[in-house]
Amino acid sequence: MKHSFSLSFNFVIVFLLVHGSFSFYNLHHYCDEAAKSNPNLSCDFCIASLEAISKSKNASLEELVEISTVLAMSKATNISCYISQLLKAQNLDKYYTSALQDCLELYADANSTLHESMCDLKSKDYSKANIDASAAMDSSSTCEDGFKEREGVVSPLTKENNTFFQLTAIMLAFINMLSRS
Repeated sequence: MKHSFSLSFNFVIVFLLVHGSFSFYNLHHYCDEAAKSNPNLSCDFCIASLEAISKSKNASLEELVEISTVLAMSKATNISCYISQLLKAQNLDKYYTSALQDCLELYADANSTLHESMCDLKSKDYSKANIDASAAMDSSSTCEDGFKEREGVVSPLTKENNTFFQLTAIMLAFINMLSRS
């Protein structure tokens, strides 16, 4: 009797260890594959971003796409709020103000496009989801480029733009993996 309890207990422990490490492996595996598909995407950033969301540890690829989309939408909203704060400064020149206003519009559009992408994903229209995610991704580089058009102007959004780019790159890589499966 004692022997069968020990075997059952050991079986449960082994099952939980295998199941837990398999799920954890999936997240690392998907991030590794995403980074291999895009040289601008950091595997470490992918893992850190997704591990911050507890349900990602046991998530399927479909769920990881959804989680990465929500992360990108959240970042677009945060960037828009940050830009609004910057625009409240009294001493901005017209060029700087104009560039910030352009970025604000770009991120508002990106957020709308990401919402559309989420609908595309739910209907399994991966081609349209890819197009929408790509359009949203372009917001970060277009915003950054707006500050580079005038010599001597430094973008206050470089870090935020890079983070948003990485988040949308994760999303795009995962969408592409889904479309191939």
